[in-house]
Amino acid sequence: MHFRNSIFIILFALFIAGCGSNDTITITLKVKSSDKTTLTLSKIDFNKTIKLDSVKISAGESSKKFKIKQGEEPEFYSVSASNGNAITLLAQKGEKIDVVLDLNNAIDYQVSGSEGSEKVRQVTKTFAKSKAKVDELSRRYLNAGTNDEREVINREFEAERKQAKDELTKFIWENPMSKASIMALYQKYNDNLYLFDSSDDLLLIKMVATAWKALYPESGYTKGMLEDIKLIESKIANAKMQQLIENADMPIPDLSIPDRYGRHISLSSLKGKVILLDFFASENTVSLLDNRELIEIYKKYKGKGFEIYQVSFDSSRETWLNYLDNTGIPWISVREEDPTASKAAMFYNVKLLPANYLIGKDLNIIGKNLYGADLQKVLDKYLNK
Repeated sequence: MHFRNSIFIILFALFIAGCGSNDTITITLKVKSSDKTTLTLSKIDFNKTIKLDSVKISAGESSKKFKIKQGEEPEFYSVSASNGNAITLLAQKGEKIDVVLDLNNAIDYQVSGSEGSEKVRQVTKTFAKSKAKVDELSRRYLNAGTNDEREVINREFEAERKQAKDELTKFIWENPMSKASIMALYQKYNDNLYLFDSSDDLLLIKMVATAWKALYPESGYTKGMLEDIKLIESKIANAKMQQLIENADMPIPDLSIPDRYGRHISLSSLKGKVILLDFFASENTVSLLDNRELIEIYKKYKGKGFEIYQVSFDSSRETWLNYLDNTGIPWISVREEDPTASKAAMFYNVKLLPANYLIGKDLNIIGKNLYGADLQKVLDKYLNK
């Protein structure tokens, strides 16, 4: 109830503010630079940056002003210099923003006249300190001479990351309706390492996305965050499956699917053999061609400890049985009751047919999507030991 009331209050405040404000923002910059440079003003959308204006400034102190048309939704803007230094502002219409910026020490800029921009400054400064520490830890890690040193540095990194995450999590919970919280969620140490990237962060991300959706349902940030939530949920599901795999007695997901006689045959029952776990459909032309080739391969290697466990995705049981009757397939052929909701396909991430995994005697995956000569080459390697 408290959260819902907060949304109503913010919406009402935005409505009142909008009634008496113009549709522009003014950014006044007082800049100190040791060299001549160019300042560029850009608008930052969820997945792109749009250049709006640029001005040249001389060495020393300069004063520049930008005036921008602004819609109802608060927007992120970047002010960047040719040397790579940049700051981010968060403005809403009617604001007159004053910025004092020393390009030799951009992280310590000052901003007034914009509550959102001040919140962004807090986020930026908090994370910049953490990133500087992590960059230093990375340099130490590269120069470390022993695994023990690297382990110590790893622990320092995890502690630093946790502290930064705790600080920005506190900020987000205190500012759920501010777009600055979206910025906080997307801080990253490098292109492959975001601060908030685990399943434990999903509740926080959903909270911010829900708040922003309530205010601006058509916002690019709303749509982008909702898409990211789907990706994170998928990542979590895959991680859970991976954990299940790692914790299981066998290192890959076991399958137990009925054959044509209704007998459930488990993949794990074939331990000690080299197994081709194959996914096919007799209604799929490429699968049929693959099976013709497999018959000769099966004859050649069956006596050496090779087995095929083939999962059918035929749309009907009758189609599958007719195919087995007409071809006399000699290996294990199984079919789930409803291939359109196949657990086997989910477990093994099957998206196209045909597909296969080659599984070693200890039930570890040793190859994927191997056909013809490539399959025989690997079979020779593992069956002739």
